[in-house]
Amino acid sequence: MSSEFPHLFDPECIGPIELRNRLVMAPMGTNYATATGEVTDQLLDYYAERAAGGTGLVTVGTAAVEHPRGRAIVNQLSIADNSLVPGLSKLARRIQQHGAKAFVQLHHAGGGTTVKKTGGARPVVSSRAENAYNARNPRVLETEEVESLVERFVDAAKRAQKAGFDGVELHGSHGYLIQEFMSPRNNQRDDRYGGDFDSRMRFPTEIVEGIREAIDDDLALSFRLSAEEFVDGGYELEEATQMAEMLAAAGVDVLDVTVGAYGAPTQTLEPMGYEEAWRSHYAAAIGDAVDIPTITVGVVRQPETAEAVLAEGDADFVALGRGHIADPHFARKAKEGRVEEINRCIGCNIGCIGEGIFADREMGCTVNPTVGREREFATLEPAPERQRVLVVGAGPAGIQAAIQSADRGHDVTLYDAAKEVGGQLHLAAAPPRKEKNGWYLEYLETQLERHPVEVRLGERVDRSTVEAVDPDAVVVATGARPRRIDIPGVDADHVVQSWNVIDGSVPVGDESVVVIGGGDVGCDTASFLAEQGCEVTVVEQTDRIAPDKERISRIDVLQALESNDRVALVTGETVTAIEEDAVTTADADGGETIHEADRVVLAVGHEPNDDLADDLDAYPASIYVVGDARESRDVYRATLDGTEAGISIGDPYRTFSPQL
Repeated sequence: MSSEFPHLFDPECIGPIELRNRLVMAPMGTNYATATGEVTDQLLDYYAERAAGGTGLVTVGTAAVEHPRGRAIVNQLSIADNSLVPGLSKLARRIQQHGAKAFVQLHHAGGGTTVKKTGGARPVVSSRAENAYNARNPRVLETEEVESLVERFVDAAKRAQKAGFDGVELHGSHGYLIQEFMSPRNNQRDDRYGGDFDSRMRFPTEIVEGIREAIDDDLALSFRLSAEEFVDGGYELEEATQMAEMLAAAGVDVLDVTVGAYGAPTQTLEPMGYEEAWRSHYAAAIGDAVDIPTITVGVVRQPETAEAVLAEGDADFVALGRGHIADPHFARKAKEGRVEEINRCIGCNIGCIGEGIFADREMGCTVNPTVGREREFATLEPAPERQRVLVVGAGPAGIQAAIQSADRGHDVTLYDAAKEVGGQLHLAAAPPRKEKNGWYLEYLETQLERHPVEVRLGERVDRSTVEAVDPDAVVVATGARPRRIDIPGVDADHVVQSWNVIDGSVPVGDESVVVIGGGDVGCDTASFLAEQGCEVTVVEQTDRIAPDKERISRIDVLQALESNDRVALVTGETVTAIEEDAVTTADADGGETIHEADRVVLAVGHEPNDDLADDLDAYPASIYVVGDARESRDVYRATLDGTEAGISIGDPYRTFSPQL
């Protein structure tokens, strides 16, 4: 037991299963299975790495009980056929060999899918097709089909037991099929599976009772329950408590307490601004009503937070989902007193969701470029040719390039003109509710300290510097610079760049400000200015605010800005002139508007700061241009760029090529 986290590392039981600690890897989709739902080596390595990282329970996410009609993502794991048992058995064994227990989550998407994801099959729903969150033109299930689906879940549990899993979890949350039946919003059936509370609960309780009758007593049974739907007409905590009591009576061993449905994305997949463990009171309320243990999940990013939840008695177990994507060794590092080495999830939702699952691509991670590539990185050997590497720019791309190339045995020197490392991560962490960006910076700083990289700060690099160092490879990670616009008045003293406002070099206070540009940076700047006491007008020439922002984070930031009395959002207007105390705009019809402004802040995007790359044209070394210096994008892509360049230097089988 860890003296620092005694509750977290205290063994505890779920039904017949004893876990080595109270830390759970929450179930998540990955898109690492095949298109037909089979287990892959990539999936095996991904889960095995998390088990090896010390967590007590690994719950394999979203195994479809009906395939492809029941899947929610394109390459979803399937447990719908007996032919899949050998692969699932291998997966359970790989997890268990590292000392963790293995559960598999049984899932049916219901209306939480699309025809593209179901392979052309028409999605099915509990009732009231207009209430389907995702599916278009779904079909309402007939009574006989509901009964058949009960058997599908029971058969899937039998396969899980045959495969050697220690338990199964029923996915009864987040708007998928089981929750559709439980929800008064979605279930308006007039047969025995709909209507009053008991009838709405018949589908999940029949599944639980059927599994209990069909499987041995040594298989644990979990139920993932949304304690509140957060949608109009949905159920709230009081009714969820009654659901929990009924499920416990039916034979569930543990309740995995979450919240949300498809219509509540910010509560279901919380963006960066949510407080840690904000959901734990839901697990506490459910736990007070039942005599079985509960698991809490939701923005638990640090072992101190998990320990506090357990110590206060809010839950019996703590689950980390995205936290385990970011750092598979969360548990081991916490137990060994290496908390400062934990790579905390920042909640950006870019690599895992926006650029991953929602884009029908494999799940990635902004702060962990090795996710989904565990075997590749674990087996990387020293590069065939040891080289002298010069990295210019100590933002995320440059630091990752330095770390990865040092890991491959190169002699690495990292330069930056600034007095501290981090680049734009300092700016990214400054606006309200964006502080978690600073966690990534802290992790990168820790990694630099643990790697043999010479760091030289406050030194600007030009071609003569490169010639003096005489490297074999140069990584240009010099970031981006703010883009300018050519309009009358833009050079006035009261017109400044957003970066200068956010970094504090331009003080602001009680004044009226027009922010030109309503993209990601413009929105963050508006939030920052409003917190400083400014009256802010955001002017965006397109018809959408923050179109470049990850989908769930965009919803969150719009809700925050629209509810802020100090912020006004203006779309469809182009700035035509900047005056001493006003900004003039024109709409598509030529109508003119004058917005008062004591100060004007430009937030019209970035452009690559690639001067050094141009200066090194024809230089006799491999020149890698990465991150925003290559293309102005986001921290996820910067991290990937730096990583790929770092592992490619000196390797003939590179994944990232130097410029020609």
